[in-house]
Amino acid sequence: MSKSKIATPLASAARITSLDQFRGYSVAAMFVVNFVQHMDVAHQTLRHNNTHFSYADSIMPSFILACGFAYRMAFAKLVAKGNLEFALAQLRRRILVRSFGLILLSAMFFSLGGKFFSWSDMSASNVAKFAAELLKANLWEVLAIIGACQIFILPLMATTSKFRLAAVVLLSILHTLLSWSFNYDFVYGRPNWMDAYFGGAGKRAWDGGCFGIIAWSQIMLVGTIAYDITQRSPGGKSVRRLIVLGTLMMIMGYSMSCLTRLYDVRGLSDDQVQSLTQSPVFPNFATVSNRPWSNLFAEAPFVAPPSTKERVANYWQMDKRVVSVSFVFFSSGFALALYGLFVLACDIHNWNIGVFRTFGQNALAAYIIHHLVTRTWFSIVPHDSSLGWVLISLLGSFCTTYLFVRYLEIRSLYLRL
Repeated sequence: MSKSKIATPLASAARITSLDQFRGYSVAAMFVVNFVQHMDVAHQTLRHNNTHFSYADSIMPSFILACGFAYRMAFAKLVAKGNLEFALAQLRRRILVRSFGLILLSAMFFSLGGKFFSWSDMSASNVAKFAAELLKANLWEVLAIIGACQIFILPLMATTSKFRLAAVVLLSILHTLLSWSFNYDFVYGRPNWMDAYFGGAGKRAWDGGCFGIIAWSQIMLVGTIAYDITQRSPGGKSVRRLIVLGTLMMIMGYSMSCLTRLYDVRGLSDDQVQSLTQSPVFPNFATVSNRPWSNLFAEAPFVAPPSTKERVANYWQMDKRVVSVSFVFFSSGFALALYGLFVLACDIHNWNIGVFRTFGQNALAAYIIHHLVTRTWFSIVPHDSSLGWVLISLLGSFCTTYLFVRYLEIRSLYLRL
């Protein structure tokens, strides 16, 4: 790596209040969304979807951005203890151990996604199918995604902010090309050429599947850039830069999502609709003819688009399942601008909310405990419960999780590096 592309990051204080608070907010919001999204009374913006950016879809990107921030901060602390070569060697050792640990923990906690009911079921073909579906989809819960992303971007940790921002753009192009080639159909379990080599044909993935690591890594890289901004531009200047960069990324993400309007089917022949269906990444630009420019704006974020009867499903939607490029840019920008507000509130005006501090400093423990607590509460909260009972149960689940995390004092070791 050339010296011009190597950056020595600035070490920060022992803890950054805004990071703890932002991470704690992300964890707390995750608890709320994970509880209510299964309820009939939940508003659509509190549900995950594959068609547009909802509030529920903003939580995971915020948490991964916070992980990228902490990742870069850990590297800075290692650099402060020795030279760059020492820091890189230490980082590689720690990241590889802890990232594989996160992947293993995720697999053990969420199971492997399938089950053999008898020894006779474990034929070579069934085992191969089990392994293919595990690697394609079943393995990739949020903890495993974080672990894999940390390994994926490890070679970039000593580069400059500009180089990492360029990497975000290049990885976006790569993900788009892969989606055009096979990955969009691959994630949705449709026929594609990769199935013949990878296996797992017909299996739908979520959160991008194995190739989604490319997309989630972009958000983590944006988190590393956020750390550099806060260290090189302290005070109000960092707030402005975070919000400006975040806003620019949101504009870019929304602009990309406007290509989804090229998949509107009104006025098209059956052959034209079929053509769009078979080409979810590169649309037929001829459909733009004779349409007013005002008719090419996508729906605003948080607003559901029309049904598939009016618009063919496509890659340019802010799609969390495939982790489309429009989703990556808009969600990264949203998280970046929101973190700027946390810097303003917490680092400049000294706000410090106790529940966010507890969850932010114990994120891994809180995440695991909340799943166990939520499963128990769901046994007395049917999906068609009234709004009142859902809110009461949500409060009970949230407080139970908080009490366990607060008083067991289990620390999220992977965030300490």
